[in-house]
Amino acid sequence: MNRLARLALVAASCSVPGAALRAQCCDPWTGLGQSLAGTHGAPVLQASGSLADSTQVTIDLSGALENAPAWLVIGLAQLDAPFKGGVMVPAPSVLLPLLTDGAGMFGLAAQWPAGVPQDTHVLMQSWIQDPAGPAGFAASNAELGITPAPPPAASFPADWIYGLATDPNMQVHQYGENTYIIRQSKHSNFEGPFVFLLFGQDKALLIDTAANGSQIFNYVQGVMTTWLAAHGKASIPLVVGHTHSHGDHVAGDGQFAGKPNTTVVGTSLTAVKNFWGFQNWPNDFVQFDLGGRVIDIVAIPGHQTAHIAFYDHETALLLTGDTLYPGHLFISNFAEYKASVQRLVDFMADKPIAWIFGNHVEMKNTPFQFYPYPNANPQPDERDPQLTRAHLLELNAAVQAMTTVHDEVHADFFIDP
Repeated sequence: MNRLARLALVAASCSVPGAALRAQCCDPWTGLGQSLAGTHGAPVLQASGSLADSTQVTIDLSGALENAPAWLVIGLAQLDAPFKGGVMVPAPSVLLPLLTDGAGMFGLAAQWPAGVPQDTHVLMQSWIQDPAGPAGFAASNAELGITPAPPPAASFPADWIYGLATDPNMQVHQYGENTYIIRQSKHSNFEGPFVFLLFGQDKALLIDTAANGSQIFNYVQGVMTTWLAAHGKASIPLVVGHTHSHGDHVAGDGQFAGKPNTTVVGTSLTAVKNFWGFQNWPNDFVQFDLGGRVIDIVAIPGHQTAHIAFYDHETALLLTGDTLYPGHLFISNFAEYKASVQRLVDFMADKPIAWIFGNHVEMKNTPFQFYPYPNANPQPDERDPQLTRAHLLELNAAVQAMTTVHDEVHADFFIDP
């Protein structure tokens, strides 16, 4: 399917959404101006969405004449031609007829198709029939979107340690230039949790500190020494945060307490809200800048009261802690969990996801089969830990459909309230 056909498909599938959330990351849109005033002045068009494969695009018009015929003009090139007393900015490829509502607005949402090449230019402008315009028309500003590069290529190890007596205490894997995934051996602790270390230009972020029996500090120090040498730095501040406060995620905190250039974030709900900057928990979204690397933080209570997820703009990794991973999804407050999964789905709708990474593996390579919990024995038939957007949508559909809370085994996770 060529680009014009894909673009036409997007336009044809547009629908009126609920309240649209302006993208908080990955924003490829630039305003080009060229509006033409009508009855209420210049209408405003706002496009949002990352334009990454299979993500949501939203288009909102405001300030136009009420209940008026309108057209959304979409093109792949910039025309800038005189038209109806204004300027037609896109070279029209698609004309989508619409009607403004009683407030002079319309809102559209559609899934951006997969496979649109990087650096494709998409231009949008709305024209509205309006007798106050110079030729019976008003026009919005134009918006230019440029499709982004795919998430950077990264790798996984051939095998993760899974609990043999010969395993090292922790396995360190460099996922990308500035990203490390560390797994604690199940031989040292049956939980076998994953830990994540992210480097920016100004600070590093360690997410979780593993379970009892780990030597997390020594391994993190080793990684930091290597990374600093490779980047010509003498030191970098380290922030130690957590997905949540359960013991298998915070047991190593004491190894970092009092260390120079290190901040250990508290684990209470108050400490979590205050450090990351939540003002309207759990409904607002906050960002943490490591210096040229922005992390979005989403409140997802339900497994635990102060649970949060981390979304990394650099790698497009979504780190979901114990809310979603290939294993037993334990839930302490189902109503909160259900709302949190929906919140996470909505927040991620317009953002690329390379992989979803939780903190454990308990599913087997064979779909619908799982290891029991707890299990202190080796797990040689583990499923790979990384999941996809489809798994998040599958989980959301399942929990939203539950009228009574019950166990439910899926191919790659086990809802285990």
